Amino acid sequence: MDATENLNLPYILPAQAQKHVTHNEAIKALDAILHLAVLSRALSSPPASPAGGDRYLVPAGATGAWNGQAKAIAAWQDGAWTFYPPRAGWLAYVLDENVLLAFRSGDWAPAGFDIVLPDRIGINATADATNRLAVAAPASLFTNEGAGHQIKVNKASAGDTASLLFQTGWSGRAEMGLAGSDAFRVKVSADGASFADAMVADPATGRVRFPGGVEGLRPQLSASRTYYVAASGSDGNDGLTPGTPFATLQKAVDVAHGLDCASHDVTIQLADGSHAGATVARPLLGGGTLLIRGNETTPSSVVLTGGLVLSNGAQMRVSGIRIAIATDLVHGLSVGNGVTLRLGKMEFGAVGANADHIFSDNPCRIVLEENYTITGGARRHMNIGAGLLVAEGRTFTLTGTPAFTQFVAARNAGTVSLSSPVIVGSATGSRYLAETNGVINTFGKATTFLPGSTAGTTPSGGIYA
Repeated sequence: MDATENLNLPYILPAQAQKHVTHNEAIKALDAILHLAVLSRALSSPPASPAGGDRYLVPAGATGAWNGQAKAIAAWQDGAWTFYPPRAGWLAYVLDENVLLAFRSGDWAPAGFDIVLPDRIGINATADATNRLAVAAPASLFTNEGAGHQIKVNKASAGDTASLLFQTGWSGRAEMGLAGSDAFRVKVSADGASFADAMVADPATGRVRFPGGVEGLRPQLSASRTYYVAASGSDGNDGLTPGTPFATLQKAVDVAHGLDCASHDVTIQLADGSHAGATVARPLLGGGTLLIRGNETTPSSVVLTGGLVLSNGAQMRVSGIRIAIATDLVHGLSVGNGVTLRLGKMEFGAVGANADHIFSDNPCRIVLEENYTITGGARRHMNIGAGLLVAEGRTFTLTGTPAFTQFVAARNAGTVSLSSPVIVGSATGSRYLAETNGVINTFGKATTFLPGSTAGTTPSGGIYA
C-alpha cells in the first residue's frame, strides 16, 4: 500500500529516493482538502487569475483545464490546477453561497443533520410537563431583527384559553387574553380562585364593556337602554332588570346622566306603587330622549308623590303616571328653559296649595301626545309662562269636579294651543287667565268652552281665541 485509506495521501516508501517530493505532495493535499472552504461551485471554466491556494468545486460540463473533473476539488497550487476527487462524507463550505455541502451518493448536496430536540427547556429553572419552557431571570427580551416582532399564543378551539396570567406567590391576580371564548378580556382576582371581568371586547364588533364599572369614563350605549325602579329595590342595584331595580327615580335619572347615549334613548320604567319625584337638570349626553314610563294601561297604578323638575334643555317623555302631591308649592311638572316635554297617557290628581299640574316660566315646548284624565284640583292645570304648550285633538276627562283658581293660564308671552280639544266633565273656578301678552288659542271655541264655574279673564294684553 503506497497511500492512506481516507485522504489518499502518499506514503514514503522504504529506500525511496527524493523522499521530500512525496512528503510535499502529502502536505499539498492536506492543505487543499483539510478545513475545506471553496470559493464557488458555479464557475464553468477556471478563473483567469487565481491566487495560490484558491479552491473550487468543479461543476458538470466544465471546460478548459477543468474539463473532465466534474465534482472534484480544484486547487491552484504551485502555478497549476490540482484535482482531488471527493470521497463520501467530505464537507465543503461554499463561500459565495454561505452554504455547507456534503458529498454523498456520488454528488455534492446541502449538508443535513438529524437533531433530536428536547421536549422541555429550563433556563435557570426546572421545566415540567406543563411548563415545558421555564426561565428564571430578572427580565426576558424578545426583539426584532430589523422590522416588527410578534408573540403568538394559539389555542385549539374557541372554548379553550390563550392568555397571559399574572401571579403573586404563584396565585393568579390578573389574566388577559382569550379565556374560554374568542372575546378578548381582562379579568382580576383577589385570591386566585374567583376572577371578575374588568374589560370584555366583542370580537365581532370591537365594542368594549366594563362589567365591573368604570371610573372617569362614561359607558357608551350601542342600543336604547331601560332602567327599572321599584319601591322594593335598592339604589345599590344596577337597575338593568326587573329583578334588580333601583329604589328611587332620582337614582335612575342620575345613572342615565352618567352615560354617553350616542343618540339612543333611555327609558326609566316605574313599577306599580308610589314614587318620590325627581329633578332632570340636563339632557342626556350624546342625544336621545329620557322616557319616564309607568303603567300606560292604568296610570293610576303608578303614583308620583313629588314633582318632576325639568330644566336646561332636557328632552323628555312622561307617560303612564298619576301625579298626586300633598306638599304645598310643589308643581306636578315644572318645565324649565329649553326643555322639550312630550306627555303621554296621564292622570293628574290633586296637588298642594299654590301649585300647578303643569308649570313653566321659561321658553320651552310641551306636547300633549295622548288623552289624559284629571281627578284632582290645583291652582292651575296648565300655567304656561314664556313657553309653548301644544295639543291637537286631545280629550281631557275630568272626574269629581276638581277645583282650580284658573284651569288654564298663559302669561309672559306664553302660548297654550289647543286644536280640536274635547272636554269631558266639569270643574270649579275660573276657566282661564291670559295676561301679559299670553295667548290661549282654542281655535274658535267659546269663552265658556274650558271647564270652570266662572268666566275667564284677559288682563294686560292677554288673548283668548
